[in-house]
Amino acid sequence: MPTFSTSTTINASREQVWDALADIGSIHVWNPGVKASHATSEQGSGLGATRHCDLGGRNFLDEEVVAFEAGVALTMRITKTNLPLRDVDIRFRLEPSGDATQVTVSPEYQVRFGPIGTVMDHLFIRRSYEKGMGALLQGLKLHVEAATDPAIT
Repeated sequence: MPTFSTSTTINASREQVWDALADIGSIHVWNPGVKASHATSEQGSGLGATRHCDLGGRNFLDEEVVAFEAGVALTMRITKTNLPLRDVDIRFRLEPSGDATQVTVSPEYQVRFGPIGTVMDHLFIRRSYEKGMGALLQGLKLHVEAATDPAIT
């Protein structure tokens, strides 16, 4: 399965970063690629929690937390989408880095449409996906750092 990783360092504690990341229903607050989101399970966090993300236009994702190690790692699985993706797991890992936190996101995915999907992946899907994951991390960084620095607000 295709995969890649991208990372950023957030000037905040691992707990502060985790609080934003693990509140799965509020991803729209910090991810510029998500126009609206909400939890679809009774629990808003933890193993088995689910959410719906409106990506704009008619595009959407339904996701479920399939791995959860509090403060350290979280894996979201896309369970339903109208994007040309299938079998998608998005892994987040948090590592302390002095007074900051390094966050790495590593999606692993398959594209739909067989050989045509493979060509689409090489031509534009992967590039678009990498750009989206970079924007996601930058949004998380800006959100968490603004919340932890009173001079920014």
